[in-house]
Parts: sequence; structure tokens; C-alpha cells
Amino acid sequence: MNIDSNNNIDKNREAGISIIIPLYNVEEVILETLESIHEQTFDMYEVLLIDDGSTDKTIEMVTEYIADKPKFKLHTQPNGGPASARNHGLRLANRMYICFVDSDDIIPNYALQLMYDGAISTGSKLITGATKRFNSEDEWFIPMHIQYNIAKPGLKTLLKNPELFYSIGPCAKLYHHSLIDGVFFPENIRYGEDQPFVLHALLQAENIYTVEKVVYYYRLRDGESQSLTQSVNKDPIRILKSVFQIFDYGEAELLKNNTEYEVALKYYQRVSSIELWGALRAAIESKKSENQKIAFTMTLDWLKTKSDDFLNIIPSFRYFLLFSSIERVRYITKDNKENYRQLITYLWDRQGEEAKIAFRKTYPVHMKAALQIMENNNWSDARKISFKFIIRRQFKAPILIRKISRGIIFRIATWLPRKKDQVILATERSTSLEGNLLAIYDYMFYNNMPQKVYVFLRKNRNWFEMFQLYYALGRTKTIVLDDYYNKIYGLKFNKKTHVIQSWHATGAFKKFGFSALEGTDANTEEFETRAHSPYTDVLVSSEGIIPEYMEAFRKQANQIKPIGVPRTDVFFDQEYVDYTKEKYMKMYPQLRDKKVLLYAPTFRGGPNERFNYSVVLDIAALKKELGDTHILILKFHPVIKNVSFNVDEDDPFILDLTLNNDINDLMLFSDALITDYSSVIFEFSLMNKPIYFFAYDIDDYLDERGFYFDYKATIPGEVFKDTPSLINSIKTGKYNYDELEVFKKKFVGSLDGNSTKRFVETYIGKADEEVKDL
Repeated sequence: MNIDSNNNIDKNREAGISIIIPLYNVEEVILETLESIHEQTFDMYEVLLIDDGSTDKTIEMVTEYIADKPKFKLHTQPNGGPASARNHGLRLANRMYICFVDSDDIIPNYALQLMYDGAISTGSKLITGATKRFNSEDEWFIPMHIQYNIAKPGLKTLLKNPELFYSIGPCAKLYHHSLIDGVFFPENIRYGEDQPFVLHALLQAENIYTVEKVVYYYRLRDGESQSLTQSVNKDPIRILKSVFQIFDYGEAELLKNNTEYEVALKYYQRVSSIELWGALRAAIESKKSENQKIAFTMTLDWLKTKSDDFLNIIPSFRYFLLFSSIERVRYITKDNKENYRQLITYLWDRQGEEAKIAFRKTYPVHMKAALQIMENNNWSDARKISFKFIIRRQFKAPILIRKISRGIIFRIATWLPRKKDQVILATERSTSLEGNLLAIYDYMFYNNMPQKVYVFLRKNRNWFEMFQLYYALGRTKTIVLDDYYNKIYGLKFNKKTHVIQSWHATGAFKKFGFSALEGTDANTEEFETRAHSPYTDVLVSSEGIIPEYMEAFRKQANQIKPIGVPRTDVFFDQEYVDYTKEKYMKMYPQLRDKKVLLYAPTFRGGPNERFNYSVVLDIAALKKELGDTHILILKFHPVIKNVSFNVDEDDPFILDLTLNNDINDLMLFSDALITDYSSVIFEFSLMNKPIYFFAYDIDDYLDERGFYFDYKATIPGEVFKDTPSLINSIKTGKYNYDELEVFKKKFVGSLDGNSTKRFVETYIGKADEEVKDL
């Protein structure tokens, strides 16, 4: 019967995927989301865009974007919330599979094909994949997903893989329509409204298949926080009410499906430990009387609606209310002590004798304090426990671990013989290997070099990882950095250790390090001393700038090594240059028939000015004069936010590639560079192409930052303070290449495509000789 019914339903559906996207005031990001779908390698899809009463330019922008894209269909409705919009989409969907995408997120171009293939090949009706978060500067895996190994590929069931409950959002999944026909998102929940829907799908799916790649990127907008603490402090009634509704919906769904006890318990533990305790903890730690009153009274009222069996089988209730809350007693306001006492008394009275004995045995100290509160209204023991807890929070364990790591582990390691067959590549700039460090790593890898390479990236480390890092730092002979690296500040290395600063910038333009002490944005001298004193060697791009680097790092001349900058070798790799150019031409066909101007200004002023950056360059005038023959690529500095300029963001004359594009790659196929004071001029000069300096605020900027050289006398080109003069220079095509050669000789004279090779031969060993010895 069920099979026939599903077959009849299937006959009314087309093969492929219905993608449902709710829209609400997302003018800043929606085009990036839509473009990520349009670029999919899979093409059997429809996109149902449900506008939920947007009041900005969302509808206007979407309408224009989808005008020539029949797969994209826009529908509108009065504002009802994301649940209402998704439900609208579910009623319209007519493909075999359903996929939800939020309007500010993106999916990789292979995602739909990969999940669809997984569904067809395995017969699974629910497909999941790995996810990441991202912002304008970085991307990262969700810590909880790593903790519970959510992304492990393969066939799964809830009984064997209850960790699936820790990825219970509707996105990053592909649903066969039969799992969710007639099932909708509850529209009366305003927080976590997606959980009941996804829980139903998880319970209905006999087999769940997880594909092997990242299929979804959740955007975290700059300055945005998804902290439950912040949300509950703003609106505790709404959050807690929603949490209890989520629990109630989940309980009903589990009972309806006769869910195994072990599976149901895992779900209850997930909701109580994350949503429920998150809301309660936030209310307690807010130290606000009204928040705590609402939290305690609402929780008590909700517990009164539950059976004894329910309150006994979920140990999280006992743990969070009788253990974790006791540790936070000093946060509870005086007028809410009685509310808290009533809450824990009710819960304790409802516990069975077996549960009470087990809890007393496991947490005797906290249980004694709780009983004193319940029976005698005596808070003294609880306050002592809370005092110790707060002290531990103030003086966190990481401080002790850091002291042990630096003061004991590292010091002992420096006394041991140097490990000549080890190399450390360390950075705090990124969570992935890039720049000079990546160039060195790749060279050693492709030349089959035998040395063991430790890679230490930016991350939060546990005690073992910290000990390992400092032990390796103490014993390794060759350590390579690419910027400030706070793990070594103030350390004294063994005299036989090479601590090499490869620095992320090329040339010497704006003052930095000790040279910038007098600047308005400078660090203190003490800070610079701690940061730079451990270096034994510093790499530079030319002999001509050795004095400037001596000053910046306070090093002797023989410590400044003009052997080149490893990451610049790519500019001399013609195969890579051709590949990169062709890749971008395919991605953006409009580049093929136009000359490419790359506009890459640096940041200015303090944080507020950087956050709201208004482009002075008259882009509209550039378009009018050069639009027929040129295209302008925009690449703003990573710290610049909220950029505004005088043409529409989707104007065909411009291509904003600020996000997720390496500026080095953009330079490889650009015909000319427009910049101001950015150090990109050093790399771009290697390609013997014109550089135009639009430095309208040169006098103020020189006062703000300071330069090693006379700016106007040194740069290989004219300074333009207004757009018309810049346009005229570009149109004439005249450029002083002799001046460019002089500039290159002074600042990048050591860059020839062999910097990495020279570095490795100097500090590690000759690759060919090492391979022969294996």
C-alpha cells in the first residue's frame, strides 16, 4: 500500500530537486547565494524564491537577476517568518527531492550533483554532507560537528548514529519528497522552528547517507553573533517559550514513531543540553532579575506538565539544575533565590529513589549544597562552590597550561639536541597554510624531501597540543614564520636554532615594526621587542632594502637575507599564470574581450573609517570613458567593510572580487593596477605592467602612517589626486617602463622565481642531494 501510494505520488513529480529559499531583506548577500546555485554542475532543479515581505531592494534585485533564468521562480507573501516561507515553498515544490538554502548562505558548485548522486546510488531518502561557517575573512568547520564527527561519510541510521541530532538544521540536506509530504514547519515557534521538521525526516528515513565533501557554507555576517546568551538576554520569554515548544514537538514526534528508548534519550539530551540549558544559563549569568524570574518560573511551569517518567529518564535536568546552576548561585539575584529554590525542590521531589541515589553518589558535594537550599534555605555551601567556580573561570586553566608550556616544556626542549630533520611552519594569520609557508611546504613535498614538517596554524589548542607545540619549538632547528607569532613572544631559543621571519609583505613601503613606533596606529616598543627579539633571520626581496628591515626588526645586517620571498615564485610560473587566466576567463567571460584594470586600495584611518569605507575614485566616470574597452576589478583590503561607490553593485563595468579571491591570482591576468599606498605594487611590478597611483589623500596619509622613502620620488608612476587626470593617463597609454625597472631593481631585485629553492638550500638542504641519499 505504501509503495503504491509513493509511486503514484512520484508520477506527479519531475526528476530533480526543488530548492526552497526564503527571502527577507537580504539585498547585500542574495546575489552571491543565487550565483552559487546558478553555477551548479547539476541542472535538473527549480529554485523557489519565497519573499517574506521584504522592505529593502531584495525583490528588485532578485527579479532582475532571474529575468533570463527560467529555473528561478519568485513568489511573494506577507511577512510570516522563515517557517511560513519554507512552507509556502513546500506547497509549490514538484521535484522528487527537496533542498533548503537560506538566502545568505552559499553552496559549492558540486553540492547538488554530489547529493543527488548519493541519493540515487544508495537509495537513501535523506542525504547529508559536511558544512562550514564563513565570513569575509575566513571559513571554519562548526566545532560541535567536529566533536561529534557529523561529517563522517557513509550510510547511517539514527540507532547507530544518534550524533545526527547535532546537525538538525534543515539546510545541507537533500530530502526525498515522500519523507516530508504533508509535513510542515510549525509557524508558531519563532526560535528553532526547523527542529520538528528535521526530526520528523530523521525518524522517517530508514537509511541516511552522508556524502564525503562540504556541501554548504553558513554565512556569519561581520559583527554578527549567534550567541544564545545574547538572544535570551534580549528576549528571554520568546526564547524559552520556543525551547519548551521544541521539546514538546519532539516528544510527540518520538512517541508517534515508537522511537527506540536509546534514540529518544539522545534527542532529549541534545535539546536539554544545548537549547534548554543554553537559555537557562544565559538568564542566570545575565544577573538580571527579570530574566532570572522568567527563566525559573517558566521552567517550573513547564516541568509541571511532564510525567514522572519523563523527568526521570533525562539526566540532563538533574545535572543542569542541581549541579551547573549550583555553581552559578552567586549570579542569582536576591529576589530570585526563592524562585530557584522552588524549581529545584519540585524537580527533586519528582525524582525516583534510584535516580536520587545515583545523583547523590555521583555529585555528593553539589547535592549536599542543593539539599541545604531546598530543606533549610541555607545557601552557604552553594555560595562556596559558586565562589570556587567563578575563580576558576577568572583564572582559566589555559593560563596555567601556557605557563607550563613556555616555562617548563619549552625550556627543557631547548636543552636537548637540535632536530635537524624537522622543520616548523607556523602562522597566526590563517587556519590554512598559505603564502610563503605554503610555497616552502609544496617545494619540500614535490621534491620528496625527507625532513619532517610540523605545521602550526591558528587554532584553539588543548593542553596536549600546547605541550606538543612548545616541545617542537624548543627542539626543532628550523622555524619559519610569516608574521607576528604570539606563541614565541619573549622566548629565548637555543643558539643553534634558526627562527626565520619570512614576512607576508614584499618590499619596503609603509613603516612597520620598530620603524612605526611614532605612528598613530603603532604598538608599544615593549610589545615589538617581545615579538621580534626571537628572530635569527629575516627574508627580504632585495639587497636595496636591507637597512629598512634592519630598522623594522632591530637586527644586524647579516641577519637580513636577500634571498627572495618564496610566495612570489608563482609570478614566474608561466604554466600557472596561463591556468589562472583561463580559469577566471571561464568564470567571468566578460573579461575576455576587455582590458582588465585592477583597483586595490589599502585601508585608511581607525576602525570606524575602515568599517564604513566610501570609494573616492569616480567609478561612474571611469565607466563612461573606458567602459567600452575596459572592465574594473575591485579588490578591497580584508579589513575594509561596508564599501560604497557611485555605480550599482551589479554594474557590468565592475567585478567585485574582494571575497574569496587571492589578489596574487587577480594580478596575474590584470593589464594594469590602480592603487594608492598598498604593498601590492611590489608583486605587480614583476609583470612589467602599468601602475597608476590614485592617492587623493596623500598628505594626510603620510602623516598617519609614514613611509621609508619619499613616496612621490620612489613610486614607478604618477600620483593622481582626481579621477579625470587618471582617466586621461590610462587613455593615452603612456607609461615610463624605465622608471619601473629602477623601482624593481631596488625593491624586488632578488625575486626571480627561485626564492623558495634558495631558501630550502640555505636552511634545510639541497633537494636533489637529499633524495639521492634516501
